[in-house]
Amino acid sequence: MKSKLTKVGRKLLGKKLYNDLRARRLFRDLESPFPLFQETPFQMDWDSYESVENLTNVAYIVSPTQRSGTNYLSHMLNMHPDLTFPAGDNLPDEQCLYTYSESIKEYAYNTVSTWSKWVEGGDRSLITHSKGLVSAMGEGVLNYFKRFTKPGATLLFKTPDAGHLENVFHLFGGGKVVLLIRDGRDTLESFSKSWGGDGAFGKMSERWSNRVDTILKFKDMAERSGRGDKLLFVRYDELNNNTNHELSVILDFLGVSKELFPWNELKNVPVLGSSAHKTKDDVVHWNPIEKNEGFNPNKKWLMWTEKKKNIFKKAAGDNLIRLGFAESNDW
Repeated sequence: MKSKLTKVGRKLLGKKLYNDLRARRLFRDLESPFPLFQETPFQMDWDSYESVENLTNVAYIVSPTQRSGTNYLSHMLNMHPDLTFPAGDNLPDEQCLYTYSESIKEYAYNTVSTWSKWVEGGDRSLITHSKGLVSAMGEGVLNYFKRFTKPGATLLFKTPDAGHLENVFHLFGGGKVVLLIRDGRDTLESFSKSWGGDGAFGKMSERWSNRVDTILKFKDMAERSGRGDKLLFVRYDELNNNTNHELSVILDFLGVSKELFPWNELKNVPVLGSSAHKTKDDVVHWNPIEKNEGFNPNKKWLMWTEKKKNIFKKAAGDNLIRLGFAESNDW
Protein backbone atom coordinates (compact mmCIF):
# COMPACT_ATOMS: atom_id res chain seq x y z
CA MET A 1 0.00 0.00 0.00
CA LYS A 2 2.78 2.39 0.94
CA SER A 3 4.70 1.71 -2.25
CA LYS A 4 1.58 2.50 -4.35
CA LEU A 5 1.07 5.78 -2.49
CA THR A 6 4.74 6.62 -3.00
CA LYS A 7 4.46 6.02 -6.75
CA VAL A 8 1.31 8.13 -6.99
CA GLY A 9 2.86 10.90 -4.92
CA ARG A 10 6.00 11.01 -7.01
CA LYS A 11 3.96 11.02 -10.20
CA LEU A 12 1.71 13.89 -9.07
CA LEU A 13 4.34 16.04 -7.37
CA GLY A 14 7.51 15.00 -9.05
CA LYS A 15 10.28 12.97 -7.42
CA LYS A 16 12.24 15.95 -6.05
CA LEU A 17 9.28 17.77 -4.47
CA TYR A 18 7.77 14.54 -3.14
CA ASN A 19 11.03 13.45 -1.47
CA ASP A 20 11.52 16.92 0.01
CA LEU A 21 8.02 16.99 1.54
CA ARG A 22 8.39 13.41 2.76
CA ALA A 23 11.73 14.17 4.46
CA ARG A 24 10.29 17.27 6.13
CA ARG A 25 7.45 15.19 7.55
CA LEU A 26 9.64 12.33 8.73
CA PHE A 27 12.03 14.69 10.54
CA ARG A 28 9.32 17.02 11.89
CA ASP A 29 10.18 16.08 15.50
CA LEU A 30 13.67 17.36 16.25
CA GLU A 31 13.69 15.49 19.57
CA SER A 32 13.41 12.08 17.90
CA PRO A 33 16.67 10.29 17.03
CA PHE A 34 15.04 8.59 14.01
CA PRO A 35 12.68 9.56 11.19
CA LEU A 36 9.07 9.13 12.29
CA PHE A 37 8.12 6.49 9.75
CA GLN A 38 4.56 6.31 11.07
CA GLU A 39 2.37 7.66 13.80
CA THR A 40 1.93 5.60 16.99
CA PRO A 41 -1.40 6.85 18.35
CA PHE A 42 -1.99 4.05 20.86
CA GLN A 43 -4.13 4.96 23.83
CA MET A 44 -2.44 6.18 26.99
CA ASP A 45 -5.39 4.94 29.08
CA TRP A 46 -4.02 1.47 29.78
CA ASP A 47 -6.60 0.22 32.24
CA SER A 48 -8.09 -2.25 29.75
CA TYR A 49 -4.83 -4.21 29.61
CA GLU A 50 -3.30 -6.39 32.27
CA SER A 51 -0.86 -4.67 34.62
CA VAL A 52 2.70 -5.84 35.17
CA GLU A 53 3.25 -7.24 38.66
CA ASN A 54 6.05 -5.88 40.80
CA LEU A 55 8.34 -8.17 42.75
CA THR A 56 8.16 -6.04 45.89
CA ASN A 57 5.12 -5.97 48.18
CA VAL A 58 3.85 -2.42 48.54
CA ALA A 59 0.88 -0.79 50.26
CA TYR A 60 -0.11 2.80 49.55
CA ILE A 61 -2.31 5.05 51.73
CA VAL A 62 -4.01 7.73 49.65
CA SER A 63 -6.44 10.49 50.57
CA PRO A 64 -8.10 13.10 48.34
CA THR A 65 -6.18 15.99 49.91
CA GLN A 66 -4.29 16.96 53.05
CA ARG A 67 -6.05 16.97 56.43
CA SER A 68 -7.55 13.51 55.89
CA GLY A 69 -5.77 11.35 58.49
CA THR A 70 -2.96 9.73 56.50
CA ASN A 71 -0.45 10.49 59.26
CA TYR A 72 -2.64 8.83 61.86
CA LEU A 73 -3.19 5.65 59.83
CA SER A 74 0.40 5.31 58.62
CA HIS A 75 1.76 5.51 62.16
CA MET A 76 -0.63 2.81 63.30
CA LEU A 77 0.20 0.47 60.42
CA ASN A 78 3.91 1.08 60.86
CA MET A 79 3.60 -0.59 64.27
CA HIS A 80 3.05 -3.95 62.55
CA PRO A 81 6.31 -5.92 62.23
CA ASP A 82 5.54 -6.91 58.62
CA LEU A 83 4.81 -3.37 57.45
CA THR A 84 7.54 -0.78 57.20
CA PHE A 85 7.23 2.93 56.52
CA PRO A 86 10.50 4.38 55.16
CA ALA A 87 10.53 7.60 57.14
CA GLY A 88 13.13 9.39 59.24
CA ASP A 89 15.20 12.53 59.49
CA ASN A 90 16.52 12.16 55.94
CA LEU A 91 13.41 10.69 54.27
CA PRO A 92 10.13 12.29 53.17
CA ASP A 93 6.98 11.77 55.20
CA GLU A 94 4.80 11.98 52.07
CA GLN A 95 6.42 10.16 49.17
CA CYS A 96 4.28 11.38 46.20
CA LEU A 97 5.59 8.48 44.10
CA TYR A 98 2.77 8.66 41.52
CA THR A 99 2.13 12.42 41.63
CA TYR A 100 4.42 13.25 38.70
CA SER A 101 3.99 9.94 36.91
CA GLU A 102 2.65 11.43 33.67
CA SER A 103 6.23 12.29 32.70
CA ILE A 104 7.23 8.64 33.19
CA LYS A 105 4.34 7.48 31.00
CA GLU A 106 5.31 10.04 28.38
CA TYR A 107 8.89 8.77 28.48
CA ALA A 108 7.72 5.21 27.84
CA TYR A 109 5.32 6.33 25.11
CA ASN A 110 7.97 8.28 23.22
CA THR A 111 10.65 5.63 23.64
CA VAL A 112 8.69 2.64 22.36
CA SER A 113 7.44 4.77 19.46
CA THR A 114 10.99 4.78 18.09
CA TRP A 115 11.34 0.98 18.22
CA SER A 116 10.16 -0.05 14.79
CA LYS A 117 9.91 -3.76 15.61
CA TRP A 118 7.40 -2.96 18.36
CA VAL A 119 5.58 -0.38 16.24
CA GLU A 120 5.02 -3.06 13.62
CA GLY A 121 3.49 -5.27 16.32
CA GLY A 122 0.57 -2.87 16.71
CA ASP A 123 -1.06 -1.17 19.66
CA ARG A 124 -1.09 -4.23 21.90
CA SER A 125 2.67 -4.67 21.54
CA LEU A 126 3.34 -0.98 22.16
CA ILE A 127 1.16 -0.88 25.27
CA THR A 128 2.64 -4.09 26.68
CA HIS A 129 6.21 -2.86 26.30
CA SER A 130 5.36 0.64 27.54
CA LYS A 131 3.77 -0.74 30.66
CA GLY A 132 6.76 -3.01 31.14
CA LEU A 133 9.09 -0.02 31.08
CA VAL A 134 6.97 1.96 33.54
CA SER A 135 6.67 -1.03 35.87
CA ALA A 136 10.44 -1.57 35.76
CA MET A 137 10.97 2.04 36.78
CA GLY A 138 8.44 1.57 39.57
CA GLU A 139 10.38 -1.45 40.80
CA GLY A 140 13.52 0.67 40.74
CA VAL A 141 11.83 3.24 42.99
CA LEU A 142 10.86 0.48 45.42
CA ASN A 143 14.41 -0.88 45.40
CA TYR A 144 15.64 2.59 46.34
CA PHE A 145 13.39 2.76 49.40
CA LYS A 146 14.10 -0.85 50.41
CA ARG A 147 17.62 0.17 51.37
CA PHE A 148 16.12 2.15 54.26
CA THR A 149 13.85 -0.62 55.56
CA LYS A 150 14.09 -4.10 56.96
CA PRO A 151 14.22 -6.95 54.42
CA GLY A 152 11.06 -8.85 53.56
CA ALA A 153 8.51 -6.39 54.93
CA THR A 154 5.77 -4.78 52.86
CA LEU A 155 6.75 -1.22 51.98
CA LEU A 156 4.23 1.32 53.23
CA PHE A 157 3.83 4.73 51.56
CA LYS A 158 1.38 7.59 51.85
CA THR A 159 0.40 10.60 49.81
CA PRO A 160 -2.33 13.00 50.97
CA ASP A 161 -3.30 13.94 47.42
CA ALA A 162 -4.97 11.80 44.74
CA GLY A 163 -3.69 13.66 41.69
CA HIS A 164 -2.61 11.15 38.99
CA LEU A 165 -3.59 8.23 41.20
CA GLU A 166 -4.71 6.46 38.00
CA ASN A 167 -1.05 5.63 37.31
CA VAL A 168 -0.27 3.91 40.61
CA PHE A 169 -0.82 0.39 39.24
CA HIS A 170 1.36 1.13 36.21
CA LEU A 171 4.22 1.85 38.58
CA PHE A 172 3.35 -0.68 41.29
CA GLY A 173 1.30 -3.40 39.62
CA GLY A 174 1.35 -5.75 42.60
CA GLY A 175 0.49 -3.07 45.14
CA LYS A 176 -2.58 -2.45 47.28
CA VAL A 177 -4.17 0.93 47.88
CA VAL A 178 -5.97 2.06 51.04
CA LEU A 179 -8.20 5.02 50.15
CA LEU A 180 -8.69 7.02 53.33
CA ILE A 181 -11.75 9.21 52.93
CA ARG A 182 -12.72 11.96 55.34
CA ASP A 183 -15.88 14.05 55.27
CA GLY A 184 -14.91 16.93 52.99
CA ARG A 185 -16.44 19.44 55.40
CA ASP A 186 -14.16 18.22 58.21
CA THR A 187 -11.24 18.29 55.80
CA LEU A 188 -11.95 21.90 54.85
CA GLU A 189 -12.51 22.95 58.47
CA SER A 190 -9.16 21.44 59.44
CA PHE A 191 -7.51 23.07 56.42
CA SER A 192 -8.88 26.49 57.37
CA LYS A 193 -7.72 26.17 60.96
CA SER A 194 -4.31 24.82 59.96
CA TRP A 195 -3.34 27.46 57.44
CA GLY A 196 -5.86 30.25 57.96
CA GLY A 197 -7.30 29.36 54.60
CA ASP A 198 -10.51 31.45 54.54
CA GLY A 199 -9.36 33.15 51.36
CA ALA A 200 -8.63 29.78 49.73
CA PHE A 201 -11.73 28.02 51.08
CA GLY A 202 -13.54 27.95 47.74
CA LYS A 203 -10.46 26.80 45.81
CA MET A 204 -9.67 24.11 48.37
CA SER A 205 -13.28 22.90 48.19
CA GLU A 206 -12.93 22.61 44.41
CA ARG A 207 -9.65 20.76 44.80
CA TRP A 208 -11.15 18.27 47.27
CA SER A 209 -14.04 17.61 44.88
CA ASN A 210 -11.69 17.25 41.91
CA ARG A 211 -9.61 14.70 43.78
CA VAL A 212 -12.74 12.75 44.73
CA ASP A 213 -13.53 12.59 41.00
CA THR A 214 -10.04 11.17 40.44
CA ILE A 215 -10.50 8.53 43.14
CA LEU A 216 -13.88 7.39 41.82
CA LYS A 217 -12.50 7.23 38.28
CA PHE A 218 -9.56 5.21 39.60
CA LYS A 219 -12.00 2.83 41.30
CA ASP A 220 -13.83 2.29 38.01
CA MET A 221 -10.55 1.74 36.14
CA ALA A 222 -9.38 -0.79 38.72
CA GLU A 223 -12.63 -2.73 38.54
CA ARG A 224 -12.62 -2.81 34.73
CA SER A 225 -9.06 -4.17 34.72
CA GLY A 226 -9.81 -6.83 37.37
CA ARG A 227 -8.08 -5.00 40.21
CA GLY A 228 -11.04 -3.99 42.31
CA ASP A 229 -9.79 -6.27 45.09
CA LYS A 230 -6.61 -4.19 45.30
CA LEU A 231 -8.53 -1.21 46.70
CA LEU A 232 -9.98 -0.65 50.16
CA PHE A 233 -12.07 2.38 51.13
CA VAL A 234 -11.71 3.46 54.77
CA ARG A 235 -13.65 6.30 56.37
CA TYR A 236 -11.59 8.43 58.72
CA ASP A 237 -14.49 8.99 61.10
CA GLU A 238 -14.97 5.23 61.44
CA LEU A 239 -11.23 4.71 61.91
CA ASN A 240 -11.24 7.24 64.72
CA ASN A 241 -14.43 5.97 66.38
CA ASN A 242 -13.97 2.21 65.85
CA THR A 243 -10.22 1.94 65.60
CA ASN A 244 -9.72 -1.73 66.42
CA HIS A 245 -12.38 -2.96 64.03
CA GLU A 246 -11.31 -0.75 61.12
CA LEU A 247 -7.66 -1.60 61.66
CA SER A 248 -8.48 -5.33 61.64
CA VAL A 249 -10.18 -4.91 58.26
CA ILE A 250 -7.16 -3.05 56.89
CA LEU A 251 -4.69 -5.67 58.14
CA ASP A 252 -6.77 -8.43 56.54
CA PHE A 253 -6.80 -6.49 53.28
CA LEU A 254 -3.02 -6.06 53.38
CA GLY A 255 -2.55 -9.77 54.07
CA VAL A 256 -0.61 -9.45 57.32
CA SER A 257 -1.26 -11.21 60.60
CA LYS A 258 -3.57 -9.48 63.06
CA GLU A 259 -2.07 -11.57 65.85
CA LEU A 260 1.31 -9.90 65.34
CA PHE A 261 -0.07 -6.39 65.74
CA PRO A 262 0.68 -4.77 69.15
CA TRP A 263 -2.94 -3.93 69.98
CA ASN A 264 -2.10 -2.86 73.53
CA GLU A 265 0.08 -0.05 72.14
CA LEU A 266 -2.64 1.59 70.06
CA LYS A 267 -3.40 4.07 72.80
CA ASN A 268 0.14 5.43 72.39
CA VAL A 269 -0.34 6.46 68.74
CA PRO A 270 0.18 10.24 68.78
CA VAL A 271 -1.79 12.99 67.10
CA LEU A 272 0.32 14.59 64.37
CA GLY A 273 -0.38 17.89 62.63
CA SER A 274 -3.73 18.48 64.31
CA SER A 275 -5.25 21.88 63.58
CA ALA A 276 -6.20 22.02 67.27
CA HIS A 277 -2.55 22.06 68.40
CA LYS A 278 -0.38 24.94 67.16
CA THR A 279 2.76 26.75 68.17
CA LYS A 280 2.61 30.04 70.05
CA ASP A 281 2.87 31.71 66.64
CA ASP A 282 -0.40 30.01 65.58
CA VAL A 283 1.35 27.61 63.19
CA VAL A 284 0.55 23.91 62.84
CA HIS A 285 3.45 21.71 63.92
CA TRP A 286 4.21 18.02 63.45
CA ASN A 287 5.51 17.18 66.90
CA PRO A 288 3.69 14.18 68.42
CA ILE A 289 0.80 15.10 70.73
CA GLU A 290 -0.72 12.53 73.07
CA LYS A 291 -4.23 11.56 72.01
CA ASN A 292 -6.64 11.99 74.92
CA GLU A 293 -10.25 10.91 75.36
CA GLY A 294 -11.51 14.34 74.41
CA PHE A 295 -9.91 14.24 70.96
CA ASN A 296 -12.67 14.35 68.32
CA PRO A 297 -11.81 15.61 64.83
CA ASN A 298 -15.31 15.10 63.40
CA LYS A 299 -18.32 17.41 62.84
CA LYS A 300 -16.53 20.65 63.63
CA TRP A 301 -18.00 22.12 60.43
CA LEU A 302 -21.38 22.37 62.18
CA MET A 303 -20.43 25.90 63.24
CA TRP A 304 -20.08 27.11 59.62
CA THR A 305 -22.02 30.12 58.45
CA GLU A 306 -24.62 29.68 55.70
CA LYS A 307 -22.27 31.48 53.32
CA LYS A 308 -19.49 28.99 53.97
CA LYS A 309 -21.87 26.05 53.61
CA ASN A 310 -23.11 27.36 50.27
CA ILE A 311 -19.55 27.80 48.95
CA PHE A 312 -18.77 24.18 49.78
CA LYS A 313 -22.08 22.86 48.44
CA LYS A 314 -21.55 24.60 45.12
CA ALA A 315 -18.01 23.28 44.73
CA ALA A 316 -18.22 19.83 46.32
CA GLY A 317 -21.72 19.04 47.54
CA ASP A 318 -22.44 16.40 44.91
CA ASN A 319 -19.27 14.48 45.72
CA LEU A 320 -20.03 14.64 49.43
CA ILE A 321 -23.24 12.78 48.55
CA ARG A 322 -21.46 10.32 46.25
CA LEU A 323 -19.16 9.34 49.11
CA GLY A 324 -22.09 8.83 51.47
CA PHE A 325 -21.36 11.66 53.91
CA ALA A 326 -24.69 13.38 53.13
CA GLU A 327 -28.00 12.27 51.64
CA SER A 328 -28.61 15.60 49.93
CA ASN A 329 -27.34 19.18 49.90
CA ASP A 330 -29.93 20.11 52.50
CA TRP A 331 -27.67 20.36 55.54
